[in-house]
Amino acid sequence: MKYYPWLPIVYIGIGLLCILYFLILSITYGPFYIVFSEFFLFLGCILIIIGFIEKKKKRHILSYIQKSIRIFIEGILIIATITFISIQTCILYQGTHTDDNHGEAALILGAQLNGSSISRLLRYRLECGIEFANRYPDTYLIVSGGKGNNEHISEAKAMKQYLIDHDIEEYRILIEDRSKNTRENLLYSKKIMKQNHIASVSIITNDFHMFRANYLAHSQGINSYRYPAKSDFDLSFNFYIREFFGFIKDFIVNHL
Repeated sequence: MKYYPWLPIVYIGIGLLCILYFLILSITYGPFYIVFSEFFLFLGCILIIIGFIEKKKKRHILSYIQKSIRIFIEGILIIATITFISIQTCILYQGTHTDDNHGEAALILGAQLNGSSISRLLRYRLECGIEFANRYPDTYLIVSGGKGNNEHISEAKAMKQYLIDHDIEEYRILIEDRSKNTRENLLYSKKIMKQNHIASVSIITNDFHMFRANYLAHSQGINSYRYPAKSDFDLSFNFYIREFFGFIKDFIVNHL
């Protein structure tokens, strides 16, 4: 394979940026507190190592591999790149578009609590839920989320209290407090929808999460609409990359 002297510099530069991003998240929120942030530390170290090897040997890293295997690896990398760009385009689009129609209820998906306190990402979802409730006063709000590690109460209970504290009538709030992940959020909420004769929902979650949540809803036969909430700029890159892998995992599980 042809060696390009500038390519190792690119690897090293991107690797340093990945590590810097990991350090920023660690300093801001605490070491390894942000889920998936360690991916950037690992990726950064790998890229820097590859960059220094190529720079020292003046050979492309794949040139050490047998040609037939190398061609196969290159094909996989091309397919992976196209897949990544395609899925990220869907994630970005669905996270920035609210559907014109709305459901008979809003389904607010849970997010990690700080003990028993509402986290910033969850607060954005709840603020969006309050906006929905005020805009459509005849609808229900389903709050979905169980009790996770390091959480003192279920996410649904904390969410309900937040909504009540912000003048949402208690009778409008339906609780799903068993789920541990997005798939279960939708699975258990579907049962609540059936019990309360709710035919459709507007899913409320952060922008980066909307595509996967909407996909899982449709895969479970839920008639859903998009109602995305914002997210923090510094966390967006981490979670947008994470959602790619999350979608791939859910897609594979759905087709096994």
